[in-house]
Amino acid sequence: MTTNSLFFTLSYLIITLLPFTEFGFAFNALMMCLAVWHSVLLSLNKQGIRNAILNAVALIGMAITVMSIGLKSTVSVFVALMLLACQLKVIQATTLKQWRQVLVLNFFTFPCAFLFSQSLYVALLVLIMLGFNLVLMQTLQKVGTFKAAGQFVISKIMLSCILSVFLILFLPRLPAFWQMPGPQLAKTGLSETVSPFSISKLSQSDELAFRALLNETSIQQGQTPLYWRAIIHDKFDGQQWTIANLQKAPISYKKRDELPSYTIIAQPSNTPWLYALGFSTSPTALVQSSYFGTLFRTDKLTSTFEYVVTPAKGNANTTLSGWQYRNNTTIVKRLNPRAQNLAQQWDQQTNTTAEFITVMRRYFIEQQFSYTLSPQVTTSEHMVDQFLFEYKSGFCGHYASTVAMMMRSIGIPARLVSGYLGAEYNEKQGYFSIYQYDAHAWVEYFVPNEGWKSLDPTAWVSPERLQGSLSQYQPLANEFQSNLGMSLAAFSDFASINWLRIKLEELDYQWTRWVLNFDQQKQTSMLEAMLGKNYQHFSGVIAILTLGMIFTSLFFYIQLNSKSKEPDAIKHYRRLIALSSINLEHTAPKQSIALLQQQFPQQSDALIRFYADFSANRYQGKTFGKNQNIHAKNLINSIKTKAKRTI
Repeated sequence: MTTNSLFFTLSYLIITLLPFTEFGFAFNALMMCLAVWHSVLLSLNKQGIRNAILNAVALIGMAITVMSIGLKSTVSVFVALMLLACQLKVIQATTLKQWRQVLVLNFFTFPCAFLFSQSLYVALLVLIMLGFNLVLMQTLQKVGTFKAAGQFVISKIMLSCILSVFLILFLPRLPAFWQMPGPQLAKTGLSETVSPFSISKLSQSDELAFRALLNETSIQQGQTPLYWRAIIHDKFDGQQWTIANLQKAPISYKKRDELPSYTIIAQPSNTPWLYALGFSTSPTALVQSSYFGTLFRTDKLTSTFEYVVTPAKGNANTTLSGWQYRNNTTIVKRLNPRAQNLAQQWDQQTNTTAEFITVMRRYFIEQQFSYTLSPQVTTSEHMVDQFLFEYKSGFCGHYASTVAMMMRSIGIPARLVSGYLGAEYNEKQGYFSIYQYDAHAWVEYFVPNEGWKSLDPTAWVSPERLQGSLSQYQPLANEFQSNLGMSLAAFSDFASINWLRIKLEELDYQWTRWVLNFDQQKQTSMLEAMLGKNYQHFSGVIAILTLGMIFTSLFFYIQLNSKSKEPDAIKHYRRLIALSSINLEHTAPKQSIALLQQQFPQQSDALIRFYADFSANRYQGKTFGKNQNIHAKNLINSIKTKAKRTI
């Protein structure tokens, strides 16, 4: 079981180190140390570790687990303790009973990876682990050879997949009777409290944020900048923006009939905030519109979620109440005095908000501000002043925060919007992919008698950024790839790697949309397209026939296998005694071989070898393998030839 135990240790380590599990550095280090310890024990051929030592390691491991993960995420703690217990059990296992316990525990431990991610690649990984675990269970029970057990498991997995497809397609989709809470992981993505000088960190992540299926031709051709609104921030303390109090205040908006709806497939973010273009509403259950026209779920997004977005008519209010005006013009007066003075100078030179924005834009262009993914770290509490007069280089958050603060300083209501800009379009599959590195911040400002308007200061210094994804922004291609580190997106310049990245992304898209998000609505649409409007009657008949065929097939399969297949050793023995001139059917095998030796003395040695293989298989449980089968066939053929010559 040396190789098998190494497989178990490697499996536990892979689940521990998967990028989305996030058990913490301490627990990861603990599992790596246990894996090394186990490898050393195997290399020294040392078994039977004392229970006192294992108990002490278990107590230390439990303490490390709690300190590394904490007690808030009970699911993560449970899975981590399962992995720790299984690893210690593998180190302890020496008897057949203990190995059986390990194999049974693995059927519960390996699927725990689904609690953290339901992607296609995790599904394949878990399927391989479970399949190999089942093969080992077969061989441990001495059912057959490793090859035979592997063929048996593969055939049963394929049969299970086919049956699962039929059941998923035609059986009614029922809601879950109960649901275990998912792990509370810290996901990479937008935050409710945003420092404009740290949002650039998202450009270092190539995690998928969401996908979008749009119908407008102009959008598909990349002619329109895609601003995906998510969170509104209207409180600024001089260093960071805080989410608006009305962000989760539900309100109903009328939809715009002239604009088509579209679909979003959002990845888990552990937050309720969703994504949409402009003011939006949604007919999807659990989704509501906020006061600002953004979308949110009534609970946190802990798994892949598909929803429909319908463009809505924006807020028609062209005036602000007193508290709204104060809320959107408040700044900390003692911070960033130079930026405030400059804004006041521009205010004296202009008469309208549009003119003020024009003067601001001219200043950024004339001072040759630049766009970068790796801005300098601010060292002063006057962060805007330092950026505006010293660094003059930054990410989208620098420009949006600076412009919003300066507008507020002269009484123009302004707020920060965090979301995403652009997307990568897949022409073959017809969907957009938006990644974390597409995170963006821009400004919304208020004009009396006109309402709220959008402004993206990033366009002043880098207009090319408005088109497409950040990964397609050529001026910063080298900086973008170096920020991502070791990832397929970082090496997309190589045609073969980019092709592989796109193909893997397409597979994940199909898996997400048609497996993870195959709900009752999609089942209804599919059956109606296949069977017509009376699909409910036909689908019921198909479901009953399918279940009938399944149970009938299982019945005949069980009946067929109830008749045990004759082992090869006995089959060859019966063929041998049939060649004798004496009826040996009721004679003991040893005596039968002795009589055959008398009849065929030239094959005496071969008969002795056959009996040794036969008795080892029948009485000692050893395998009657390929070499034994070949020898038995040659022996039978030679006796047949001898018998013909004698005749």
